Amino acid sequence: MTASSSDLAAPEPISAVRHEPLRRTWLRNTWGDLVYVHWAVDPDLIQASLPDGVRVDTFDDRAYVSLIPFQMTDAMVRGLPAIPGVSNFAETNVRTYVVDSKGHRAIGFFSLEAVALPIVAFARWLLGFPYVWSRMSIERSGGDRDGTRRYRTERRRWPRRPGATTELEVEIGQRIETPSDLDVFLSARWGTVAEWPRRSGRIWYHPVDHDEWTLFEARILHLDDESISAAGLPRPDTEPIVRYALPVHARFGRPQRVTSPRRGVSRPTGRARPDRSG
Repeated sequence: MTASSSDLAAPEPISAVRHEPLRRTWLRNTWGDLVYVHWAVDPDLIQASLPDGVRVDTFDDRAYVSLIPFQMTDAMVRGLPAIPGVSNFAETNVRTYVVDSKGHRAIGFFSLEAVALPIVAFARWLLGFPYVWSRMSIERSGGDRDGTRRYRTERRRWPRRPGATTELEVEIGQRIETPSDLDVFLSARWGTVAEWPRRSGRIWYHPVDHDEWTLFEARILHLDDESISAAGLPRPDTEPIVRYALPVHARFGRPQRVTSPRRGVSRPTGRARPDRSG
């Protein structure tokens, strides 16, 4: 059974800052040396990959898939000190942009590769995010606002299949004083969604709050990526949008159960699927 459009809440407005700051949080972390590589894709392709109760979000009738490597620091439960070797690590995400049945504009993940095994196990088993324990590195030249960044994912350790490697090097350009509407659409996401337990049909929204992004133009010097195809998506053939961002300090609210309207949204056939192993 599928839901009619009248059962779905209208998407919340797009905003560069969160409409209402989170008053109660339970997790924190900082995202630094972050690069966005966005590709426009067919919305039907993305919708086919989503769990019931989650809709693809579009800008000018186009969906987007993004490759996002960055350095995570100070990842910990609120009120507890960071743990050396656990709280700081490299991470690379493959994500898309969605709306849940309550109208939250959010991020849907195909994969999240990270170096820290305890973080991978915690987020994968207890929160439902498709984390993968991987060998990764980040090489940095220049300051916080210039120079180059080189990101490598050498191999996946667990789960090992589907295997994927990534090499990305970018050069940071000029600061974007006034981000475009598309930049805001792709960067200002105030939550994530995940299905947990896996294949249960139960969708959870994880709210997040942080300062407004400071974005820079960026240029790809080298890109060789297998993580998007490992997610079951075709290799993008459109020109990417590339951005670099200054660090932000993120705070997460407790997960909220999203009531799926009678098991969801109709899907096209021939679906790609995010990582559901493990």
